[in-house]
Amino acid sequence: MKKKNAVFEDVLSTVTKYFIVLVVVVVLFICFSGVRFVKSGEVAIVLRFGKLVGETRDEQIHEPGILFAFPYIIDEVVTVPTETVMERTVTTHYTEGNMTTLRNNGYVITGDSNIAVMKVSVKYTISDPVAYALNVNSIESIIDASVSNAMLEKAASSRFDDILTTGKEEYSTSVRNMAQSNLNTYNAGISLSTVELTTVAAPEEVRSIYEQVNTASVEAEKMLKEANQYRDNLLIKAQAEANSTVSAASSAKAQAVSSANADLASFWGILEEYEANPEVVTTRVYSEKFSTILSKIGKIYVVKDGDNTIIVN
Repeated sequence: MKKKNAVFEDVLSTVTKYFIVLVVVVVLFICFSGVRFVKSGEVAIVLRFGKLVGETRDEQIHEPGILFAFPYIIDEVVTVPTETVMERTVTTHYTEGNMTTLRNNGYVITGDSNIAVMKVSVKYTISDPVAYALNVNSIESIIDASVSNAMLEKAASSRFDDILTTGKEEYSTSVRNMAQSNLNTYNAGISLSTVELTTVAAPEEVRSIYEQVNTASVEAEKMLKEANQYRDNLLIKAQAEANSTVSAASSAKAQAVSSANADLASFWGILEEYEANPEVVTTRVYSEKFSTILSKIGKIYVVKDGDNTIIVN
């Protein structure tokens, strides 16, 4: 009997010892559960019994480094990646297949009563970590909801051909602006940097026709671009030729005016001399002009009066 009691006491002692060790480990784990390491590119928000800790912005947001908080049962530490650009593809209005498949899945109806399926790629950052930590449970769900709602509303006021071709960028910008407005209303603390329409198509039954329209629109835009470039090149060439012609005409004008002014000055000078001594001036001018004419003659032929013989000098 004493032996049985001794064995029981040994077992009880061992169990007690391990239980105490376990309790100590649990207590230590709980005590140190509030110590967190906030990584670079992140900030941390502390919620104590669900309430935000800190009165000012600096007290509420904890920068990268070691963070000491109360154990998890008291404090909840929420880490927020504020310097990371995140991306999500929203497919709530996209379905592969024909009209039968689309009836029970995602699509949009455009302003000209056409059915379209589309995907968008969304890039976003967390701009307000406090608002994000307090108001957002699932960032993917709130992004999907905000962007999807904007896609539906903007599609309802747009033509399908425009979304498919030249109006794709404008549609994406409008969706981004409206989705951002929705997020601001929710006070989600999320900032959308870009919303890109990556896929837009019609149901399979008419998809090939719309693809032909898209191809034709792209080709027309290409031809228009080439025509504008050709026009611009012609205008540049014509302008250069016009400038050259104007420059040559201006130079010829200047030379003609200069020559005319020189002749006019010479005339007025001779006129004054002529009025003073007409006979002398007449003889001199006649001699100068006659000498000028003779200097331009290569050979001189002299024919005496009444003789048919030509004498070459």
